[in-house]
Amino acid sequence: MPDPADGEPVSTLSFLELRDELLQAYGHCGLAVPYQPCRYDPGDLLTYDLRGIHPRYNAQATLSVDRFVGGGFAGQVYRVCLTRLECLHEASIGEVPDLAVGSHYALKLLLPPRPSAARFRNLLYALGYQAHFAPQVNEAAVRTMAVWHKLIRRAAQTHFGDERAVCDTHATLFDRRIGAFGVLNEWVDGRMWKFEVDDRLFRRWKFKGDVPADHQCPEYVGKRLFMRRLVGLLHEMGAGELARQYEWWTCKSQPNALKRIDADDGPGGLTAIDFASGLVLMPLLPMSPADFKLIGRGLARGRLVQFDRGDLTRLRAFSARDPTALSGMKDAVEELAAIEPRYRASLPDVTHHRHHLLTDKALRASIREATILAWLHLRRIDETHAAALRRRAGLYAAMYAASWIPLLGSRIIRFWGHEPTRIHLKRCLTSTAYLGRAFRGDRAASLIGWVRGGRVSVSRAQRLLERPLHFALERMLLAWQPPLWHRSFTEPSWAWTALKAKFGRALRFLRDPAYREQQLLDEVTAGREEGMLTDTEAERVIAQIKDPYIQKYLRCLAVHVCTVPITQVVMIVVGVAVTLYCVLYRGLSWAESLGLGTAAAATIQLLPISPGSITRGVFVLYLMIKERDIKNYYIAAPISFIHVLGYLAFPFQMVTHNPALARFLAGRWTRRVVRVVPVFGEHGGLLEHCMFDLFFNVPLSFARLLKRQRKSPRAPRTPSASSASS
Repeated sequence: MPDPADGEPVSTLSFLELRDELLQAYGHCGLAVPYQPCRYDPGDLLTYDLRGIHPRYNAQATLSVDRFVGGGFAGQVYRVCLTRLECLHEASIGEVPDLAVGSHYALKLLLPPRPSAARFRNLLYALGYQAHFAPQVNEAAVRTMAVWHKLIRRAAQTHFGDERAVCDTHATLFDRRIGAFGVLNEWVDGRMWKFEVDDRLFRRWKFKGDVPADHQCPEYVGKRLFMRRLVGLLHEMGAGELARQYEWWTCKSQPNALKRIDADDGPGGLTAIDFASGLVLMPLLPMSPADFKLIGRGLARGRLVQFDRGDLTRLRAFSARDPTALSGMKDAVEELAAIEPRYRASLPDVTHHRHHLLTDKALRASIREATILAWLHLRRIDETHAAALRRRAGLYAAMYAASWIPLLGSRIIRFWGHEPTRIHLKRCLTSTAYLGRAFRGDRAASLIGWVRGGRVSVSRAQRLLERPLHFALERMLLAWQPPLWHRSFTEPSWAWTALKAKFGRALRFLRDPAYREQQLLDEVTAGREEGMLTDTEAERVIAQIKDPYIQKYLRCLAVHVCTVPITQVVMIVVGVAVTLYCVLYRGLSWAESLGLGTAAAATIQLLPISPGSITRGVFVLYLMIKERDIKNYYIAAPISFIHVLGYLAFPFQMVTHNPALARFLAGRWTRRVVRVVPVFGEHGGLLEHCMFDLFFNVPLSFARLLKRQRKSPRAPRTPSASSASS
């Protein structure tokens, strides 16, 4: 829905229409350098030359982007539909065996969608291997990764008894517009995990062998056992560094194993979807608890830097021990044996090659060629200057040294070796008209990202394109802030409208029973689509929507929603009051007063019982007295007084009445809370499930233990010897 801004007419353009308009404006500027996108949007058509993995083939495909799935340090992922497929060579004439027009696939391009993530990733890789991130720019690197993926899938079919234990990978490709290699994989409809109610949490691992049929948390336990077995298989195959993607205690590996939506409830139906790591592991920079173990294991093997190195000797030994494990994969093994050494020889990798960099002329030539190709793929040089670097070793040495200058290195290479960039710079310096068009093109390109990220509205982006001074000030003063703050400062009417809408929804949720029911139905529909609720569970909730207990829950939840801002408001008021008191009455400096005010506000936020939780608890007690009903509130009443945990009071109360709905609502709350934690707060990570266990399953388990103790009969007292004698 369009947003009003500054009282001016609202634009009826959608984002995609605005993007096309801005791209057209960029084209009309007539700049020497073309527009380079950082990511794609739904509806974009992408044409690639595909190189099949096993079987091998060369084909040209057109993919339609359905949606952007997400991205991390390794790259960006899209759900795409294959709309056209054409073989390119006579040897490949006919249908490609593992691709079908009209089917959906996962496209992964090995460039993060956020420039900051790309810079951090590239910095670590450069420290470890003294080169640009190889899977993005080196075909041998991405082919090595893809062939390993194919071999692991084949071995997992024997090891797990199910070929779907590892998702299929089909082809590698190069995206010229973004400047990154990528892979086309099987699309897996799956979920991270379904949060399970477990009031026997302290006995979760008290079993041997397979997961028992009556286990209360089979999906969570099954995922951990699955990932443990997969890690063992990867080490046995010689892909030990790839196993880092499935080490449990990295706390970030869990999203790499999905539970297929079409699988039955239980420990099965899991699929490993990703073997492409994004960050290099080095001894001085562990990034998770598991990294300490992995670093020690690497040092024992003599490896200071770990990323994606495989062991071909162990792979051959694995195949010899079990000839059926990789049956039919001879071509893939041969390709891996040919390209992995070529990939390793393309990296300086001082910690591995050491003195061979000085004594091995062929190694230096391989590194030189790989560096030139990387610069070509990144558009830092063109073909003419690439040929010059191949001919003149001294020139290459000078350019390679210049590339290591912080902040300026890549620009120096591009100004020297990329003809369009040099023409662009020359025209900017010699023509004021061209300089003005260059600024306009830069505005158009930047505004595409601003609107996509929610920094400005569509209508305001159109106006900023024509207001260079406003845009320049906004970029300098606000573009470094979070998108919500940026837009709130520049579009106060939008911020006020959004704030009123938020409070309006809360009040409507409080007053309108039909609205509360619809909100619950929307949540249930979303949960069914995500796989967090089965069809049976969702239908049961929908059938019980008029149940007096559900209605009572929704009414109480509405009051709880209205208490959300109380703690924040009191925290701000107390912080300001303490600051002013210290300045006006105690004569402290502003710095000291502000520190004390901040400490007072933080204390309120960290207290186990907060103003908001007191309000919630008093409300529940009021309901108990008014309705003379203890049974339906005895769990929610004490929990409501606890800060943060109080929002789970009524899901706790509902466990016995509707455990599926209680579990689902508690899981949604956990996901929202954990999202604020950087890196480890991603959806599907271990922290998410630990928070659910801590705030939901741990209290239930304690309650069950106390209940059992109350019910268990006391053992009769044995008379003592003295009493017997008397």
